[in-house]
Order: sequence, then structure tokens, then C-alpha cells
Amino acid sequence: MIPGLLRRWGHILGLSQTRCAHCLRPFLPAGDALGASANDDVAGAAAPLCPACRTLFSPYRGPRCPRCGLPTAEARASGQAVALSRPDPESRCGQCLNDDPPWDSLAYYGLYCDALRDALLRLKFDGELSLAPLLGACLLEASRCLPSPDALLAVPQHPAHLRRRGFNQAHELAKALHCLTGLPLRPELLRRTKTGPPQAGLSATLRRRNVLDSFQAAPQAHGLRLWLIDDVMTTGSTLAAACLALRSAGALQVRALFVARTPRHG
Repeated sequence: MIPGLLRRWGHILGLSQTRCAHCLRPFLPAGDALGASANDDVAGAAAPLCPACRTLFSPYRGPRCPRCGLPTAEARASGQAVALSRPDPESRCGQCLNDDPPWDSLAYYGLYCDALRDALLRLKFDGELSLAPLLGACLLEASRCLPSPDALLAVPQHPAHLRRRGFNQAHELAKALHCLTGLPLRPELLRRTKTGPPQAGLSATLRRRNVLDSFQAAPQAHGLRLWLIDDVMTTGSTLAAACLALRSAGALQVRALFVARTPRHG
């Protein structure tokens, strides 16, 4: 009886409220108000979402290329997918038929638009590191289709770029996933040895040239099964270059895992 009274007074006084990890508004956790668990959120207790934002972070489950994750033309035209669709291994897009990506498989949470795009931009350019647990939880949900790896690592930044920005958003996501899963985090396995202009705004051809031979993997990557983590994939040029470096060092498997996929090659 006493615990119930304390909870009721906590609700009245606002002591049971939690701030949404996305919009930062206070709200009453679903477990108390609706009889549901906080873990019903994509992030759960680590980075809870209010009811309004919870609906904005739905995963993309529509048809897509099984190799690069590009949504099919039909899905792009409709703007959204209404039904769960498992990638057909025979339904590769034209680009992957001509140039198969170097990773073993990939997984991502959603499309790079709306609330997910907003959260990723705030993390990357505004330095809102408090969003890393939420986006890390998105990675966790996306990774459920992948076999467990020996280690996690993020696509690294060049040291000069890292000094200017002060953090690597991909590494922050990898750290969040490490905290959620306990999987080893091995950033020393890959480093970026060459810098160039930002990938944003470049054509697909220039993106590939820009990252050519930009990464060097450590010998310790030999024989390991790895999840290679990034925030967003557009053409896949950066992920491919990093993957090839790990392959050259003898990595047994490399699977690309990222939060969001741009809806079309750019």
C-alpha cells in the first residue's frame, strides 16, 4: 500500500517523469502510465523515447537490395514500406550486379530522413553525444539479423579531422553498442591514413576516389569476424574502402552495420 501511495504522489509531483532522449520533453514512462515496459522503446531504459517520438523512430522493413541495402524503386516511390520484407538474395540492384560490395553482409535500422536524420545530424554536427545511446540502441535492433562478431570497430577519422571535430560520431555509436552488448570494442584494428575533402556533395565516382587507399588495418585483424560501424551509408564508398583494408589484413568476416541508409545513391 505504501509503495503504491509513493508512486501516486511521485506522479502528482512530477518526480516520476523522464526526459525524452530525442525531443527532451519530460514524460511519464510507459511502464507507469500504460502498463508497458520502458524497454518497449527502441532504446528502452538507456535512452527512453516519449510516446510521440517513439512513433517517429520506426525501423525500415521494406524491400531493399540485399548487398547495399538500397530500397527498391517501388519502395522509394511509395515513400514507405507497409510490410516486413526479407531481402531476396537474387534481387540485387544494378550497381551491385556490376560491382559487388566487399562486405559479407550489412544491416541498418532506418532510412536517412525525418527524425532519424535529425538525430544523426545533431550528433555529428552539434555534438549532442547524449543521442549516442538512442542511436546505439537502433544499431542493436538492426544487428539482430547478423551473426555475433569477435569485435566491434567504427570507421575511423583521420587524426587531423578528429582534432578539429573533437570526436568521431561513428566511434560514439560503437561505444554505445559495446555498452549495450558487452561485445569487445577494438578501435586499434583500423586507422585512417589519408584525408581528403568531405564526402558530402561529391558524386559516387568522386567519393570512391576520395577514400581510395585511405585506411590501414592492423595485423591483429587477421582471422577476426568484425562488425564495422558507421552512422550513415550513401554510396558505400567509405565503408567499402575500410572493409577492403580489413580484408587485406586477413579479417575472416566483415559485416557493415550502420544506423541509416540514404534512400538513393547520391
